[in-house]
Amino acid sequence: MRVTYSIFTASGPRAVNEDSVDCWRADADTTVACVADGLGGMGGGDIASKLAVTTFRAYLEKTEINESTMTAAALAAHHEIRNEQNSTDKRNRMATTLTAVAISNSGLIGIHCGDTRAVIARASGIKRLTTDHSEGQRLFDAGKLTKDELATYQRKHILESALGDKGDPRIDSFKFNIRQNDRLFLTSDGVHNIVLLRELQKLALMSPTPNALVENVHREVEERRPTDNFSIVALYID
Repeated sequence: MRVTYSIFTASGPRAVNEDSVDCWRADADTTVACVADGLGGMGGGDIASKLAVTTFRAYLEKTEINESTMTAAALAAHHEIRNEQNSTDKRNRMATTLTAVAISNSGLIGIHCGDTRAVIARASGIKRLTTDHSEGQRLFDAGKLTKDELATYQRKHILESALGDKGDPRIDSFKFNIRQNDRLFLTSDGVHNIVLLRELQKLALMSPTPNALVENVHREVEERRPTDNFSIVALYID
């Protein structure tokens, strides 16, 4: 199995890019990718997302990669952000999302906190592997909002878990059996709030390489006038 990948992140109309992304070969068999989205308006969102990504990678580079160590790496990032909050009042509320995956011959494992997403496209289908930790998603899952009501719910993007929040963050872990020709995407909400799942699936079908996919997504977001930072990691399993 061979994994190829491409990364893109942009500030969009914002003066500061509070998204951070990374992708690396942990060893000959394993590729790791992550995306983090610092909370806008909190102060230091760009620092929080960068700390999350760098701490997460540094932790995993010193240990075996599995669900347990990936969760521990995310918690280490949470504590690193909490420590940084104490360095200045301007950063005392900074926080970030984090979504990450590790792909190997054994399959896909991942961790997730916040509303960044992992999505997999296979043939003519596409599936979300993560659930947003947001007020809107919680109410929808509880049957208190319909799909149409969720689309217009004013607090749908309010996060209920993020690294750096007071207390213990909710960190989900997940697995997925991957196949040859699967296409995996990690996105910040600046992408998936504009390019819907069915549109991403169509772009995957027409994009022969991860570089092509990233370029096509970039074009779609720019044409629709982004309102936020936007980032994507595309991984192709061949």
